[in-house]
Amino acid sequence: MAEIQTIDVKRDKVLVNLKISKAEYETLSNNTSDLILVPTSHTFMSYLLTTGKLGNSNRVMLPKKILEKFDIRILEKKVPARMFSINDNTYLLIKIKKSAFGIPVFKDMEAKE
Repeated sequence: MAEIQTIDVKRDKVLVNLKISKAEYETLSNNTSDLILVPTSHTFMSYLLTTGKLGNSNRVMLPKKILEKFDIRILEKKVPARMFSINDNTYLLIKIKKSAFGIPVFKDMEAKE
């Protein structure tokens, strides 16, 4: 697993120097931006998801309490996800909710008479 070697805080930027394994480096696949750095301790990854197979496709089911906590009212039917293994541990990263920040999206409104 990755280890932080140094952290340098300068005004509004934080520079982090990491020591990573070859497997983690290969997972990056030459990507140098849009990376996520998260701890994998049991205290941080405290949500247990129930997985199951419904019909002809696999599903990840989320408890309503977790959806409410993160203010997720509608789940997308198709969400981007990635599974990867590092040091005999397998992780599932799912983008459950897209950012609503940016260009506003307006829904069609029926004309009232």
